[in-house]
Amino acid sequence: MPSFSQWFWPALSVVLAGLWVWTLMRQRRVESSAARTSGAEQQPGPVEAEDALKAAHTLQEAQHTWSGEDLARSMGVPAAMGREVASALVASNWAENAPFGNLRLTDTGEAHARELVRAHRLWERYLIEREGMPLEEIHAEAHRREHETTPEEVEKLDAELGYPAWDPHGHAIPAPGSQVPSIAARSLLEEAKPSARLRIVCLDDEPAPLLAQLIAMGLKPGADVEVVAREPGILRLMLDGDTIPLADAAARHVAAVPVPALPVPLGELPVGSRARVTGVQGGGKHERRMLDMGFVPGAEVAVVRRAPLGDPVAYRIKGTAVALRREDAYAVLVEELTDE
Repeated sequence: MPSFSQWFWPALSVVLAGLWVWTLMRQRRVESSAARTSGAEQQPGPVEAEDALKAAHTLQEAQHTWSGEDLARSMGVPAAMGREVASALVASNWAENAPFGNLRLTDTGEAHARELVRAHRLWERYLIEREGMPLEEIHAEAHRREHETTPEEVEKLDAELGYPAWDPHGHAIPAPGSQVPSIAARSLLEEAKPSARLRIVCLDDEPAPLLAQLIAMGLKPGADVEVVAREPGILRLMLDGDTIPLADAAARHVAAVPVPALPVPLGELPVGSRARVTGVQGGGKHERRMLDMGFVPGAEVAVVRRAPLGDPVAYRIKGTAVALRREDAYAVLVEELTDE
C-alpha cells in the first residue's frame, strides 16, 4: 500500500490546481459582467436616447448646429456624459457631423424628434380635456406616454382630439411631417414696460414647481396682465384687479405678446402695411396650416402685393414670401404697426 506522502501531496496539488482554475474563471466572469454593466450604464436606453434627441432638436432650432457640451448643458448632465450621448445619437443615425466640430440631426433624427414633440403635446391636450388632469401635472405623464405610443396611435389620438393646434401650455402642435412652429412671443420680462398690457401665450413645461406656482397665481395662456411697476428683481402685475409680484427669474419662463388695441383681419390691410399677428381663427387643420406658414402670435407680417383680381395676396413673414387666399387672410387677426 502506498505511504501517506505518496498519495497526499499529488492529490493536494490536483485540488489546488482545480481551485486556481475555478477562481480564475470566476474572476473573468465577474470582470466580463462588470464590463457589460458599465457599458449598459454608459449607453442611454431608448427613453433617455429619445429625450436627448428632443433636446438636440431644441438646440438645432435655436442655433442650427450643436456640440456634446451644448447637449450636456441643455440636459443638465456632466459634459462627459453629454459627449457620450451625442456619440450615441450619431451611432443611431439620428445625428451627423457638422462644420467646426459640431453636430446636427439627420433627416431621420429630425423627423423622429418632431413626432416625439407632436405625441407629447397631443397627450398633454388629451390629459387636460379627457382625463381632467391639472395643468401642472400633465407634462410628466405625457412624457411617459410619448415613448410608448406608435405612429398609428398618434394619428388616432390626433383625430380623436379634432386636430388641435395648441397644447395646454401654449405650444403649437405640428402637423404630421411638418416643422414644429416656433412662437414669436418674447418672455414676459423682455416685454414688461410700465403700463404695458400683455397677453400670456405660453408657459415653459418645466420646472414643475414653478409651473404650479404660475398657474396658482392665474398666469395661464390667454390671461391678460398689465405691468404696474418694475422693481429690482421683481415685476408687479395687475391681473383681474389684483396686484401680484413676480420674480424676474420666474418671468423668464412666461412668453407674452402686447395686447392689441383693436385687432383686424389681415385681409383688410392695404399693400405696404406692417402688422403683428395676434391670433388665427378656424381651428383644427386650418389653424395648424397657418401656424406652419409662420402666422404665430407675435410674428411680424408685411403686405407685399395683391394679384390683379385681388386674390391671392403676397405677404412676407419671417423672411419668407407667402401667398394667401382672401378667406385665409381674413382668418388671421393682426394689430397694424406704424413707424412711430
